[in-house]
Amino acid sequence: MTQAKRDRVAPISIFFLFYISRIVITLTNVQSISIGYMKTDILISVLSAMGITLIMALPAIYCYRKHKNPFDVKWVGFFYSIYFVYLAGVNISRFSYFASTTLNPNSRAWMFSAIIALCALYGAYLGIEGLSRFSTFGFALLVGSILVALLCSLKNYQEINLYPVIVNDNEGILKNILFMSGNSSEIALFLCLSKKVNGKAVKPYVWSVIASFFTIFILLLFVVAVMGDSATLHTFPIYTLFQLSKIGLFERIDVLYISCWIFGIFIKSVLLVYCASISFKPMKKSTKCIIFAVLAFVVAMCLTELVDINTVSPVIYVIPFAVFCIIVPILTLILKKRNYGDELVEKF
Repeated sequence: MTQAKRDRVAPISIFFLFYISRIVITLTNVQSISIGYMKTDILISVLSAMGITLIMALPAIYCYRKHKNPFDVKWVGFFYSIYFVYLAGVNISRFSYFASTTLNPNSRAWMFSAIIALCALYGAYLGIEGLSRFSTFGFALLVGSILVALLCSLKNYQEINLYPVIVNDNEGILKNILFMSGNSSEIALFLCLSKKVNGKAVKPYVWSVIASFFTIFILLLFVVAVMGDSATLHTFPIYTLFQLSKIGLFERIDVLYISCWIFGIFIKSVLLVYCASISFKPMKKSTKCIIFAVLAFVVAMCLTELVDINTVSPVIYVIPFAVFCIIVPILTLILKKRNYGDELVEKF
């Protein structure tokens, strides 16, 4: 009985993990998932992206309910492991870019990438249970820090900065909706981790999408209202929002932002490397964790040392998302036979 419950997490832990995974995208370089001017119409894109994200998740949700998981096919799982490693490298490169250009310009990006990759290796080896416990603390820190920053920004909130509402053209708004909904990995993570949940996995996923997009909406609302037209000029506008926030004589609210980002990037990197290791069936767990952590570091180095990550098109994130989060689940629904073994386990 104890063995049956091992390596499983509660539904609330899945909510925490997916919420943090989505928020980390916005805490990093938000300009990498949007184009044009950062004005009020970006809020329209956020709300629209939330609805589209939930719609695009329907094939994966039906896969879960019909007991047709693409990860049951070994060669499909292999390609998903490559996808997760690629995403881990992308997220590590974003943090390294921020740390090496803003936090400590005298440091090299590869140092921060190596640290995060090592942490991802260690966390992935410990497994999903340890990560779920850590995510509870990370969620509390993240939400608490955001609330503090928003409350401290109220005095700088200027409604006039929200006008004019529409600045970007229709094409720009549609691209922002596409990039914000497609720059994500939670649908693939949902399929991968659905068997690791002690209970139903759909509700935690859906609520994590709603809660995370609502948080993103509030953050960007304050960014536009506080910073006005200058928000577009900043590479890290949310970091700047934290810098402008103050509590009396305490002027280093940006420390909260840095702490949130460190915890968030650690949790997401561990989650992606862990999912890559369980998606690839052969080899021992420790060997897989080492290989995938090293590969994630290599991807991060390619994006920071060989190219300028700040100029990389969001299309390189959207296309893999469309393949692994939409097309593969749809093909699984059509072509794969129902897994009656999972259905019996669920009932009994």
